[in-house]
Amino acid sequence: MMRLKWIWMLVAALLVSGCAVNTGPRPKGWSYAQQSDLLDILKTDKYASLCELKPTYEKYLQTKNPKLLNKLLVGYTQNLANSCINVGAFKASQRAKKARKTKTHYEIQLQSAKASSIMLKLQSGKSIEDILKPYIPTSPQFKRLLSHYHSMRSQTGSKELRKVKLNIERTKLMKPKTWSTYVLINVPEYKFRLFEGSSKKMEFAVIVGKRAWQTPIFSSILKYVVLNPAWNVPDNIAREELIPKLIRNPGILKRKNMVVRKDYNINSTPVDPKSVNWKLYLTKAYKKKNLPYKLIQRSSNRNALGTVKFMFPNRFSVYMHDTQAKSLFRRKSRAYSHGCIRLAEPQKLLKHVSNNYTSHGFSAIQKRSSTKKTNYVNLKQHIPVRIAYFTAYVDEGGTLHFYNDVYGFDASQKMKGSL
Repeated sequence: MMRLKWIWMLVAALLVSGCAVNTGPRPKGWSYAQQSDLLDILKTDKYASLCELKPTYEKYLQTKNPKLLNKLLVGYTQNLANSCINVGAFKASQRAKKARKTKTHYEIQLQSAKASSIMLKLQSGKSIEDILKPYIPTSPQFKRLLSHYHSMRSQTGSKELRKVKLNIERTKLMKPKTWSTYVLINVPEYKFRLFEGSSKKMEFAVIVGKRAWQTPIFSSILKYVVLNPAWNVPDNIAREELIPKLIRNPGILKRKNMVVRKDYNINSTPVDPKSVNWKLYLTKAYKKKNLPYKLIQRSSNRNALGTVKFMFPNRFSVYMHDTQAKSLFRRKSRAYSHGCIRLAEPQKLLKHVSNNYTSHGFSAIQKRSSTKKTNYVNLKQHIPVRIAYFTAYVDEGGTLHFYNDVYGFDASQKMKGSL
């Protein structure tokens, strides 16, 4: 009996240490616990990062070849860090779209996950979870989508499963930074959300860019608000839309309350539009050059930007703003802009931002706005802005929603390996 007791004690000790798990031969530099933990992660594909490594994993299960564990650890970590999307192929598809004159941008944030660094962490004794932790996406959507993905795994080959998996991969390509307060604009959903302390403060509809003039997918920082903004027409919009109309109908500037200047300072010396050879600026010679004349729409009740715009400086010249075209918010599909985000409830956002993020209350801001003059209001606390592309999105209550692939990224973002 005493001998049997000692045998059971030895078995229990082995189980605790991880040595009793049937993991196969242990490769050099690995502890039994590290080996066991990685195999547990691979068995359930805990972080949805097996992808093209599935044949390697299946080969390991058949052969127990310890050398394959190194390949599995490095590959799984790199897929978690930089997604299972074929980034090279996607970038090529983006270049092809731009060659067809589609305005498009999709920000990709790749992390450094060198094989040598991963193996050094392993050999230093770090646990597998500690090795993977820096690469786990911080977006709340990662955990929510992952939960649905695991519950849907039996639906192999379904469009819904692929869509969930693809959107998990998109969270891996976002900036790896945690924000408790931020704006999220989900383009395929046509939706604005403001989160504070990880709780949703407001939500309303938006209008985004056309399929040929897409709202860029990227992150920035909301820094200031412009009351009664003038619209400084970007060169590309002027060249592609307004100048051809101006050539056909010189009276269009007066009808739209627009003026011409040599820069975007509306108080600078006026330029007579009749003195300008507008056809010259539609030639190939000026295709990529900055226009020497700028079109500006004065602030007014008929201004394209409405009464307020929210500025998060970026190289794309996009921002959030009010709009005169309120009827468009009643439509199911709302891709109509030149890339900027038109807000269904700009005054609601202005009130919240005024009271919580500026040195002025909403009443004071309203008085400044009522002058009909352009005013600038700086935020004392900046707000991160994330423009995202989720065609599968899990709301705060845990419900999974699917949306149309308005810009075709579901089709152009090919994944490595199978589901």
